[in-house]
Amino acid sequence: MTIKNDRSPKREAIRLTKMWQEFGPNTYPLDIDALIEGAIQTSGYSGFVETKMQPFESLEGCLVRVNGEDRWNILLNQNIKNGRRLRFTQAHELGHFMCHRDQQDCFEDDINTLNEFSQDIELEANIFASWLLMPADILRNEFGSADWHVQTLCDLGNRFECSLQASALRFASISQKPIAFIVSRDGIILWATKSKSAPYVKAFVFGQVLPYGSQARKMYENRMLLSDRMASKHIWSDYHDCEESQYFDESGLGYQYTCIEFF
Repeated sequence: MTIKNDRSPKREAIRLTKMWQEFGPNTYPLDIDALIEGAIQTSGYSGFVETKMQPFESLEGCLVRVNGEDRWNILLNQNIKNGRRLRFTQAHELGHFMCHRDQQDCFEDDINTLNEFSQDIELEANIFASWLLMPADILRNEFGSADWHVQTLCDLGNRFECSLQASALRFASISQKPIAFIVSRDGIILWATKSKSAPYVKAFVFGQVLPYGSQARKMYENRMLLSDRMASKHIWSDYHDCEESQYFDESGLGYQYTCIEFF
C-alpha cells in the first residue's frame, strides 16, 4: 500500500537549496555534511539527523530512528570507497528523512534500491537527491545549451559528483530540448525519463526490449563501451529522427545508458 506523502521531494530539496544558497557558502559540489549541520541541526528544524560511518555487508546505507524520538542517524557503508556513491547515498537517505520519516522507523538501501527509479518511495528519495545535488539554476547556466550525449552526461556527473543516472534524471527535468534517457540491462529496459518537449517514445516502459535497429540494440549486442552520437531514423519515435549514444556502466551490474536527442 502506498501512503500519501505531503512532503514533496522537489519542494523539500528546493527549500534546502535556498537555505544553502542564501545562508551557506553556496558552493558546488554540495557539502552535504555542512548543509545538515547548518540547515537542520542548528536551525531549529523539528527533526535531528546526523551521519555516521559503519561497515555493512550488502547495504549502501540506511536511515534509522534513535530511541523512538525524532532523532535519526544516516549510516553509510564505510567499506564503499567510491565517493560519488557515498554522496548520493547520503543525499538519498536525507531524502527519506525529509520526506518519509513519518512512515517508518528504518530505511535500508542497497545498490538496487539506489538505482530504483520506478517505485514510489525510492523514486522520491532519488528525486530529492538529484534536485538537491544539482540545482536548476546552475544546470541551466552551465549546461542549458549542451547537446545531449554521453559526454554531457559524464560532464554533469563530474561537475556535481553525482551518479550518471541521477544526473540524467535531473537534466531531463529542466531541459528545453526533446531528449530521453533509457536505462537497460541485457537488452531490457529498466526505467526511462524524458523532457517535457520529447515526443512519444515507443520503447520506454520497464520490461520492453531495446528496439531492433536502434543503436542501443546494436551497441548492446557488440558490447562496445562508449560511442559517439549516431543517427537513428524513426526507431524510437514514429515521426521523429534522433541521435543516440551509449555508455556501459563500469559498476559490474551491466547497466547500459542511452542518451537520445530528437529532431
